[in-house]
Amino acid sequence: MKTENKNNKIKRLNGKLFSSEYQPPEKWTEERALQLGSELIEWLKEKDSEGNDKGNIFYEEFLIIEKDLYPEIVTYLRSKFPSFFKLLEKANKIQELKLQKFGTADRLNAAMTKFVLINKHNWCEKQEITGKDGKDFNNFQVTGIIIK
Repeated sequence: MKTENKNNKIKRLNGKLFSSEYQPPEKWTEERALQLGSELIEWLKEKDSEGNDKGNIFYEEFLIIEKDLYPEIVTYLRSKFPSFFKLLEKANKIQELKLQKFGTADRLNAAMTKFVLINKHNWCEKQEITGKDGKDFNNFQVTGIIIK
């Protein structure tokens, strides 16, 4: 069935035109987004037959590779549903903890683990600089100035 809207010259084939009266059902509902988030958390916590962690670390691997989602869809769901955003925050924290755990247990390359923690989780190496008296410069106060 082919029709033409004379005002807009819009054509349709075998269906309805999208309009203010007709909108298709939304593909991503909060329920569906929460289901995806729950599957993500389960995937991150997955254990092998011996009860050992399977090593699923990077949550984006699940969303982009396993579930074949575009990054824009994940961004859309994160901004549309605060409940899904909370699950992504939890997944991010699980990822950070696994990197710490596996990195310190020599299960992962230490240099690469450090690289990911610095770039994905805002870690930094701290250098503390102190004065001659050993006190931190952050709390340093000038009490008087002598002018000669």
